[in-house]
Amino acid sequence: MSRVLERLSFPGNLLGEADARDWRYYKRQYPNRIHKASAMKTAKKITTNGSWIPMAMLVCWLQAGAAAGLSYGQAVVSDSKERLGPWKAQPALVKKNSQRRKEFNYQESKVPAFRLPDPLVSQTGKPIVTADDWGQVRRQELMSLFRNEVYGQRPKLSYSMSFEQVEEQKDVWGGVATGRSMVAVVSIGDRQYKFPFVLFIPNGIQGQVPAVIHINNRYFIPLEKAIRENDPFWPAKTIVQRGYATASFHTSDVDPDQKDGYPNGIRAFFASGAPPTSRAWRSLSAWGWAASRVLDYLEKVPLIDASKAAVVGHSRGGKTSLWAACEDPRFAVAYSNNSGCGGAALSRRAFGETVARITSSFPHWFCEPFSKYAQRESELPVDQHEVMALIAPRSVYVASSDEDLWADPKGEYASLVAAAPVFELLGKKSITETTMPALNTPRVVGNTGYHIRSGGHGLGEADWNWFLDFTDTLLK
Repeated sequence: MSRVLERLSFPGNLLGEADARDWRYYKRQYPNRIHKASAMKTAKKITTNGSWIPMAMLVCWLQAGAAAGLSYGQAVVSDSKERLGPWKAQPALVKKNSQRRKEFNYQESKVPAFRLPDPLVSQTGKPIVTADDWGQVRRQELMSLFRNEVYGQRPKLSYSMSFEQVEEQKDVWGGVATGRSMVAVVSIGDRQYKFPFVLFIPNGIQGQVPAVIHINNRYFIPLEKAIRENDPFWPAKTIVQRGYATASFHTSDVDPDQKDGYPNGIRAFFASGAPPTSRAWRSLSAWGWAASRVLDYLEKVPLIDASKAAVVGHSRGGKTSLWAACEDPRFAVAYSNNSGCGGAALSRRAFGETVARITSSFPHWFCEPFSKYAQRESELPVDQHEVMALIAPRSVYVASSDEDLWADPKGEYASLVAAAPVFELLGKKSITETTMPALNTPRVVGNTGYHIRSGGHGLGEADWNWFLDFTDTLLK
């Protein structure tokens, strides 16, 4: 039986690679903290050969597959030797992944030649040489291009926001924090849409504190559970002990993370149930919009300095955090963790996950025009380094992981470096070194930071601690 489980993998149309990698990393790093409810929720969505797998057996299979480090399209080969010097992909891992999925590229020698769009040249060919040129001309052009070709246009319909406090506990963790269970209420006329979030505020600190808003793409963590268990995916206690308020919401409570989830989400609410148009916002933008609504509430909390708020996400949540900061200049910092294609990684590299694969597997994430660039990435009028540039002169932190070649660590780092001219134009220092840092060695320059961590696709305590070291220099 163990040999069968060691070979366990799931077809891509049943279990997404990012989902499998999340389970693998989380189960391996934190075996005693696996969320059974989330496993059951995932299991309910999966069938094999048209028949439902018995629920208990499937949960065991999911956990066994995660523990074995297997996932769709990506193998795990750990190098036990200490690896010094600039990061490079493990040759054995490159070979394994290339053999498992020949339709995807994991080899640097096969990355196509490409030329990135210049963020400092306007659509008319005019050089952008001043901060005013950037703000009044080029930034507006790029926002329009990303809205029309990648993430979609948010609705312009008027709405009102209110917030309901469901529960408050004032002496959490021995008096360290106050915890609140909240509900955000969106109203249009007599219609309402609600989604929950949880907030912790440090006690006993003089003055206002900065804040971290976490976009949770895995599961909702209720107040009681967050108090009882310092979940490494959102370690609320750790964040508070570092001197930050922190809030978290679940993406699917805002807009279901399913191809057919549109009727039950915020996008359908705004559209009064009408089908989305080609360039209407999709789920990534909707989740980012929700992060802004949580920030609306933080602005009402006297103990929080909402002008010092970071937005954080992992994987699809990392894609969301970057675009959230582009759309909402109130976010002081955006942290993208293992976000890959459509997030931090350059699309033109066509390394690991591609535009073709992501738009076919997750069509609800991006507006329809993005799919036309499948296998035609060089024709994109933008690339992801310009997402980083749109956040300037504010701050950006990007993280990759050693075994997560699907997310293209080199492309994520290169994207951050390629945004440097915009940071410089706006008077901010940023990372310009083209050689990647060593494994587990964060690199921070000015308003940008980056690390690549040992292990696979996931967000854990090491990632959080390095990120908070970065924000400590900017928000405190």
